[in-house]
Amino acid sequence: MERIYCSQAAQGETLSGTADQVDVWLMLEYRPSWGARVVDDNDLSEDVRRWLSEQVGRLRDRGLVVRPQFIRQPEIDRSDTRLLLGFDDTLTMVSCEGYRDLLDLHLCDVLDEGATQVLTEPNYFVCTNGQRDLCCARFGLPAYAALREIAGERAWQTTHLGGHRFAPNVLVLPQGVMYGRVTAESVDTFASLIEGGELAFDQLRGRTRYPRAVQAAEAAIGQNGLRLLHVQQGKRTQRVTFAARDGRYRVVVSGRDRADVLASCGDVEHKDVISYESERVED
Repeated sequence: MERIYCSQAAQGETLSGTADQVDVWLMLEYRPSWGARVVDDNDLSEDVRRWLSEQVGRLRDRGLVVRPQFIRQPEIDRSDTRLLLGFDDTLTMVSCEGYRDLLDLHLCDVLDEGATQVLTEPNYFVCTNGQRDLCCARFGLPAYAALREIAGERAWQTTHLGGHRFAPNVLVLPQGVMYGRVTAESVDTFASLIEGGELAFDQLRGRTRYPRAVQAAEAAIGQNGLRLLHVQQGKRTQRVTFAARDGRYRVVVSGRDRADVLASCGDVEHKDVISYESERVED
């Protein structure tokens, strides 16, 4: 039988409002081979695994949604190990000689006080974990290679970002935005927008610090430089208000169920998901 890739089956699905909501992206360099759930099942020492779990727990105790990821750059042979922390439009990097050097690091302090190295240029994290979903390797690896040609060491491979069916998926930090269907052929146009400080609206899944309905509202306006002002929750709709340079924009967002999504290449049954309809209204 001909293989059906979930990302090809989902070409008609809207991208906007599909990113997982995340406050803190914790990106830890891990070079060995990746299994399907390598963040939980890996060869790190027990001390390092305990440290990682404790740090995630302390951040979550603050009410933050934390997403630990493993990252790597197979083409680069470096002596240090890197930890990148994306939070509130800021990307900080900690470099250490080995994982045990992390044991004295308190990530809450990094958020509160900042790190010695703040990365201001866009860093691109491409999901390439084919052990988790075939689409991520088949389509993500060419996108990663194309981004490496443009961004060099600012391009990373990463583990599962969520939404296999939108592969190739790319998270951009410190922008804090998730993109989908960033094919190798579209990378030049995509990267030129990001490098210019703009959103790539054609591939926009959502700004990850926003709930999904707010992600969809921002995409509906389709304008750079918006600032979220207010979200009014109704019974069936949400009214989302943004400030822009030329005034205010309001969007009415409603969700509807659909049951025709093949969420992953390994699935045999379709999955119910919520997609969003957005309509701009006069302020």
